[in-house]
Amino acid sequence: MPLISKTTFLEFQLCPRDTWLKLHKPELVEQFTPTAFELHLMEEGNAIEHVGRGLWPDGVLVTETGDEACRRTAELMAARTPAIFQATFVVDGFIAKCDVLAFNVAAESWDLYEIKGTNDKKEEGEDRDHISDLAFQKNVLERAGVKLGRLFIVHLDREYVRDGELDLEALFVKDDSTEQVAAIAQEIGEEMMVARGVLAREREPSITCDCHFKGRSRHCRTFAYSHPEIPEYSVHDLVRIGTSKKKLAYFMDHRIYTLDEVPDGFELGDAQQNQVLAHKRRAPIIDEQGIAAALERYRYPLYFFDYETYAPGIPTFAGFSPYQRIPFQFSLHILRRPGDALEHLEFLQPDLADPTEGVAKLLSEHIDPNGSVVVWYAPFERDVNAEIGKRAPAYRMALERLNGQIVDLREIFVDQHLVHPEFRGSTSIKAVLPVLVPELSYKDLAIQEGGTASKEWWRMVAAETPPAERQAIAAALKTYCARDTYAMVAIWQKLHELAATGASRQSA
Repeated sequence: MPLISKTTFLEFQLCPRDTWLKLHKPELVEQFTPTAFELHLMEEGNAIEHVGRGLWPDGVLVTETGDEACRRTAELMAARTPAIFQATFVVDGFIAKCDVLAFNVAAESWDLYEIKGTNDKKEEGEDRDHISDLAFQKNVLERAGVKLGRLFIVHLDREYVRDGELDLEALFVKDDSTEQVAAIAQEIGEEMMVARGVLAREREPSITCDCHFKGRSRHCRTFAYSHPEIPEYSVHDLVRIGTSKKKLAYFMDHRIYTLDEVPDGFELGDAQQNQVLAHKRRAPIIDEQGIAAALERYRYPLYFFDYETYAPGIPTFAGFSPYQRIPFQFSLHILRRPGDALEHLEFLQPDLADPTEGVAKLLSEHIDPNGSVVVWYAPFERDVNAEIGKRAPAYRMALERLNGQIVDLREIFVDQHLVHPEFRGSTSIKAVLPVLVPELSYKDLAIQEGGTASKEWWRMVAAETPPAERQAIAAALKTYCARDTYAMVAIWQKLHELAATGASRQSA
């Protein structure tokens, strides 16, 4: 059986059965293949850890693997190396690779540091995973005979603003978590032994997957394998059902899996009730008057607008904080009057430079004070505009004015004016577009969602990317972002048709 790492142990805490399947059912390997987004998160975490090592300039990285990594670690510890990166310990079937193991000369002990990509200290109780991570390492290292001193979580300071070269001491915060780890170390040690026993079994264990008591977004990777009785679209897909634990527990206890099986009159929220009703009727619920009233807020010219952003943990440019968004791209479709031809303006930052001023200038020039700026999920665009305004004070008033012009097309669906069974409870543009405008989709695009767009821009501006590949990425990015704003145009037109149909019916 493979050694149990801290990652495997933390996965076991979430779903023991899923973790056993990962280790013993190779035919399920596709379920465990990281998504593009998960790969990006891992790459971002690795980048932050790499930068964080700069806090220990005399540190030495263990580059070896397997037994050689353990041997090299022991050698560096014997030499009282000031700091060891990726110090490796294997004992009793467990393996721990430590981000930083620093020698404390005064205490004649080793301090342990775990570098995390989070940008603040979480409230007590919310950082259980981080503390469990350290507690796992503490158990392994103490089993290996290491004299541990203090234990720290190292995270990014959200208040840090880059000014010139990175100031690592200001960028990172070292939170002493020794007492928190000590409080759960014994419990974690006991759980580790349970995990070792379960994961060592060759035959599939009888332990159950309890993920059916969670909403869809929190299901384990092998949920369908462990729960073949639950269909791909089920009560787990009801809007915000993950926060309605009693309702979901009732459904599971009574073997209610499909929306058709939800009892009439069962107490649900409005959005949940409408989702069930539309599904049972196999027909949309359309509030034509509500749609019309919402659209009356829109004023010509109409500016259909969308940003694409990249938010690195390590600030890339002056004036940026950890995870502050770089607005590397936008698309703007403009309809000045009813019946006019649609205009299009786009921006894409071609290289690794701060696009703030260029974006602010273009928006202030091309979006007039009169008219509505139509977006999908207004908090995002408003927040990005506010961040740009802080970095480009000359354009702050223009961006504040622009934020006042924003109307959120998504709200029509959030407010339940149009509920379609094929939306499956989602109000994302990717769910709404193929239902209302089936001739228009994202399936024909090289880039089909925002996470991939962010990652691809970062790859495009990398020094090692060949020019031809940069051009191909740029073309794909422009096509994707333009599709987002054109999709809003098409959905807005469809909603206008529905509102007009309702008005005609009333007048008749």
